[in-house]
Amino acid sequence: MMTILPEVSPATYLALLALAIYLLLGWHFYRSRLASSRPKRLLNPMLEQLLLVFGLILHALVLLPPLLWSSDLRFGAAEALSLSAFSTLCIYLCGQLFWKMDGLQPPMLGIAAAFLFISLLLPLGHSITYPLSPLSRGHFLLAMFAHGMLLNAAGVAILMRFADRTLHKAQAGSLIRTLPPLMTLERLMFACVRLGFILLTLALLTGIFFAEQVFGHGLIFSHKIILSIAAWLVFGTLLWGRWKNGWRGRFAANWTLFGFALLFLGYIGSRFVLEALLHRPF
Repeated sequence: MMTILPEVSPATYLALLALAIYLLLGWHFYRSRLASSRPKRLLNPMLEQLLLVFGLILHALVLLPPLLWSSDLRFGAAEALSLSAFSTLCIYLCGQLFWKMDGLQPPMLGIAAAFLFISLLLPLGHSITYPLSPLSRGHFLLAMFAHGMLLNAAGVAILMRFADRTLHKAQAGSLIRTLPPLMTLERLMFACVRLGFILLTLALLTGIFFAEQVFGHGLIFSHKIILSIAAWLVFGTLLWGRWKNGWRGRFAANWTLFGFALLFLGYIGSRFVLEALLHRPF
């Protein structure tokens, strides 16, 4: 009896190809940067960059058209993870213009590949029920990119804590020894926090206008809004403390992780529990 395979969309093929590129580059960077017996580089730096840009273009073709132009906008845990993977690698690519990022490639590519792979296993998000307009799409994209940017800040904060704890120990692994200096990681973390804070501010402001335009009232203080505002206050305090008192190091990393935990609980965590585990709309 012939089995009919489920139809696979072109977007899924593009996502799988992007995933294959991320895995290939992750393996290459691991072998050339972290392995105890490091072989000669299989790819020169220019080819490394071109492959990563090509993977990001494929990923963007999967991710962005539905968010920007689709009349049936869907968003859930799968799309949030895919967007987080995309923003992670975009930040790495842009960060190379300002700082020496060698050593960050294996963990960043590993995280991005894991997020993209999980997003392919999860069901599509539920349809957005509110009316779509330039304002609503703008609010939506600002919120999502703010989450992605602050997720990257939290990831760098974790690397900072891990590196700070093990750097001066004899058993420090090859990953820790090849990471950029703590000062570079700290600058990258604060760059992500600043941009994420700006995006989150704009998302909250456009949310007020959007709620007035569509529903005829201001923001309803649901758990998502309350936790988002709490996270905004945490990140704002962190940036003020950095400017006024020079907050840095472990203290700043802990603030970053606390702020992102609030944001995660308010949005992505709730989406994952409701949609992926309970199969209920958010």
